[in-house]
Order: sequence, then C-alpha cells, then structure tokens
Amino acid sequence: MGKKLFRNVEMLLAEIDASEGNEKMLEDIVHLLVESDDMVALGIVSGRLYRERENDYELIVSVSGHGPGITGKTVSKDYKVVQEIERHRLYVISPETPGFDAELEAQFSDVDSAAILVGRDPAYILSLGIRHHGSEDELLVLLETLRAAVGMKLRQQALASQMKQAGEIQASLLPAHMPELPGFEIAAVTRPAEEVGGDVYDVQKVEEGVLAIMVADASGHGLPAALQARDVVIGMRMGQTENEKITAAVRRMNRVIHGSGLTSRFISMFYGELEDTGNFIYVNGGHVPPLVLTPGGEAFELKTGGPVLGPLPDAVYRRNYVNLRPGEVMVIFTDGVTERERTDGPADSDGRREFGREGLIDLVSGMLDRPARDIARAVMDEVVAFGSGRPLEDDATVLVIRRLTAEDYPPAEGLVRLGGPHRR
Repeated sequence: MGKKLFRNVEMLLAEIDASEGNEKMLEDIVHLLVESDDMVALGIVSGRLYRERENDYELIVSVSGHGPGITGKTVSKDYKVVQEIERHRLYVISPETPGFDAELEAQFSDVDSAAILVGRDPAYILSLGIRHHGSEDELLVLLETLRAAVGMKLRQQALASQMKQAGEIQASLLPAHMPELPGFEIAAVTRPAEEVGGDVYDVQKVEEGVLAIMVADASGHGLPAALQARDVVIGMRMGQTENEKITAAVRRMNRVIHGSGLTSRFISMFYGELEDTGNFIYVNGGHVPPLVLTPGGEAFELKTGGPVLGPLPDAVYRRNYVNLRPGEVMVIFTDGVTERERTDGPADSDGRREFGREGLIDLVSGMLDRPARDIARAVMDEVVAFGSGRPLEDDATVLVIRRLTAEDYPPAEGLVRLGGPHRR
C-alpha cells in the first residue's frame, strides 16, 4: 500500500505549480488533497492550512468543512495539541487526544483530524478532516506518505529556488553592455546545459584603448561548476584592478583554484588584452584554442599558455600575441560548441558526427563581413540545430571579436573614400 500510495500522491503533487512560492504551493496542495477523487476515496473530506507566527498559528486556507469563512482564526502555541504536532511533526487528533479542547476544535472541524507540520521559517500545519474506517496503522501510513510527498515537493521547490538565484547571480556577472573599443565589434552568447552552468565570459575596460577579454569553462556543469566560474570572474577582475601582468594573474588564479580543495575539479581559461591597435596579448590555460579567421581563407589557433587551472599549483604559463587586422574575426568558444554531437541521421562526408572545429570554421568563414552579434548568434543557432534541437549536453559559449574594415565606416557627406584599409 505504501509505495503505490506514495507514487499516486507524488503524481498528484507533480501537477502543482511551485513557481509562485512555498505558501501558494501549499495552498494548492490543500485544495488538491480535498478535491481529488483519489484523496476523497481515502476519507479526506476537508483541509486547512495554518501559518506559524510568533505565538500562534493563523488559519490561512480552509477547504470544505466549515469553509473559507473561518480563515483568520488562530490557535495558540500553548495548546497541548499544537505542541504535540510540533514535537512529532505528524499527529492524529480526536476527542480522546490528551489535552483535546472540544470547544476550540469545533471552530475548525466537526470530524476527526490529522495534522502534518511542514516547512520552517515559517512552519505550516496542514490539517485534514478525515472520515476513516480503517485501522490506525493504515491512517498513519496515509499521513506519513502525505508528509513525505509534501516534504519532497518543498525540498524540490527550495532547490529550484536556489538554482534560480544562482542563475541570476551568474547572469549578473556577465557584462550588461559590451565595452566599446574603436575599430572593433565584440559580441557573445552563452547557453548553460542546466539552470546554471560552468561557462562564463567577461569583457572589461582595463585602461583607455585596452579591453580585458576572458572565456572560462569549469569542469562539469550545474551549480558546483557555476560557483567555480563565478570565482574566476571575480578573481580575474581583481587582477585587472591591481594592474597585474596577465601571466601573473593567471598563475595567481591557478593557485587559488588549487587551494580551494576541489581537487577533482578544474577550469580552462582563455584570457587576453586587446588594444585598439589590434595587438592582442593572451594566455591560454588549457582552453580549446580560439580561432582567428582571415578574409583570405586562413584560420589560426591561439594555443600558447599552459595547463588547465587547478590541478598543478606551480604550473607555468606563457603569453603570446597576435595582431588582429581589419576584416579578421577572432572566435573564442568552449568545447560545448565543438563537441556538440549529431545523434540522428548519417555522419557527413568526412565521417564527422561532432560540430567540430571544421564546422565552426566553415560557418564563420562565410560571415566575416557580418556584424559580430550576427556571427555569435548564428554559431549558437547552428550548434543547437546540429543536435536536432535537443537540450545541450554541455554548456556552450561563443565570443566574437571582429576588426572593422574601411567599408564598415560610411564616408562623411561630401567626402570620397580613397584607397583600401590601412593594415598594420
């Protein structure tokens, strides 16, 4: 009886929308328990929900029985029955119950009742009017099943709320608006595999004419990865504030992650500083190599750096630089982009079942004259489509830097543009 009953109650509670908070969810549960045919068959004929206050419990919902007209009534915490409910968290109430006050109870119900204590800060008492013709053991099984199912629903809601808050915190770390750098366009798109993810990007102004750019990917996904990614964003911003050299900032971040005690976790990071001259100094900390694509059809990888951050406390990181010329596009991405798999249909002519580096190069090479935001969105759309639209297996992020050409600047009225773009 217990397992089948629990499954039935769990299925009923799955219909409850928890998006409006715990109290509204509990109100809906009271209605469901009283009005569902399955629960009526078990003898539940009325229900009430009481909210904890400092010295008493206030009735906030009354379904059937005496109806909603009795809401607002209170029961003192000094009442012995309430004290027993708080002590046992599940209690059967009848005229034979020690301390039973018939006059007080008559204000709320004219049938035997059972009460379940759920939640905390505030706690709630879910009280049910039950006409039960079975044994007391069967009644206790019913009540314990209801308490377990409602408790699980509350825990699920609490976890969902925490994940939502974590997602909001993570989103708040992303640049609300991309800093501008004359002669360049920068755009980024990120999509977590779960409510929150381990991918993160950042673009910050370091000084006049210089932007710090970072894309990082914590191992795994979900809340633990998101927390680690958050720490990396904050840590690298601290280094920018203190004007650390990029290799020193990456080494310090590596030691911090190693010292966190999460030895089973690591994070890859690509970090660089872009100057308005087109010079880009970078360090690649075990990250999938970004690509620089040229109008001439060439593609270069930016590999120089060191290992992923975390496992090795004394890891050495080297820097390198590249000059981004007019018309060239840099694409910084996470492996959730290139490792997106095709699960249906045949592989391509090369036997490729992953979106891969080749798929990314093919797509972006045909869009070098398009705005950076269009390129970033197109990459993410293609990654989703490549997997037939199913949810992502891993977090995916793409950040695009495009250096503008002379054609991107319309000539002022009355002037004629002469010659092509100046290339350094």
